[in-house]
Amino acid sequence: MKEYLGYYSAATFWNIPYIEAVLGSEITSAYPTSFVVPQRRMRSPKQGQTKHLCELTLPPEAVVSKNGTIVASPELLFLQLASKLDIQRLILLGLQLLSHPPGNPELAITTKQNLKTFLSKISGHRGHRKAFRALKYLENGSASIMESIVYMILTLPHILGGYGLDGAVFNHEIKLKEETSKRLGQKRCFADLYYKSARLAVEYESFAFHSSPFDQGKDVLRSAILERQGIEVMRLTTIQLYDKDACMDFAFNLASRLGKRIQIRTKKFDSMHANLRTMLPARNPIDEVE
Repeated sequence: MKEYLGYYSAATFWNIPYIEAVLGSEITSAYPTSFVVPQRRMRSPKQGQTKHLCELTLPPEAVVSKNGTIVASPELLFLQLASKLDIQRLILLGLQLLSHPPGNPELAITTKQNLKTFLSKISGHRGHRKAFRALKYLENGSASIMESIVYMILTLPHILGGYGLDGAVFNHEIKLKEETSKRLGQKRCFADLYYKSARLAVEYESFAFHSSPFDQGKDVLRSAILERQGIEVMRLTTIQLYDKDACMDFAFNLASRLGKRIQIRTKKFDSMHANLRTMLPARNPIDEVE
């Protein structure tokens, strides 16, 4: 096998949505291009390059040729970065690999099932155990980096800094009844996060995208229509998300609606939750407007 693009360089190659927010300075233009080689004799350093050695036998689909470039597949990339990232960043990377616009799963870079199948075929690779651990907390279908982070804050177990309100899915399709679909001008809508058993939708609202009276009015109308169809809607704003105490209040209210109790007993929660919140992008000034 020839050398192939891997690690942070492969993450850039695959155009993972908001990858800069996930990996930060590790993928700046000044960072050396990362290649992987199968033999020690091929590790001769070149200027502007970093070469990693992998002597393990890989599944045929682990390395692919795309647009003339030999590169680690998204599944192998996830495994490679498992040895570089902390568990929270790895989960965020996974969510972004599985992300796609609502209703268009074919646009996802990969799927949770693909990751699971690939990881089951390979062992002995650095990060394999951590990759399998992260896989448990992944879900297909996030539509934005903010949805991914909200999902992590609300659903991850306490030991990973989340509130443990698992069971949510991304962008669940809700078909509207004929009468209400005409009023809203669409036949279906997608809930950012949806708890099927409770018939409860969590909608994340950034002021930057819901600032006009028309947008705000449509949001209210949409919520009313969903509630008429028996679906409760809770709205989480940017101001609430970035305020630690307000976000906690939202989580406890959500838990009450789900019939759950939040009882945090691990001493790791505070530090892990604080680390989780560092992944939030810098606030947009427009979101400061009330």
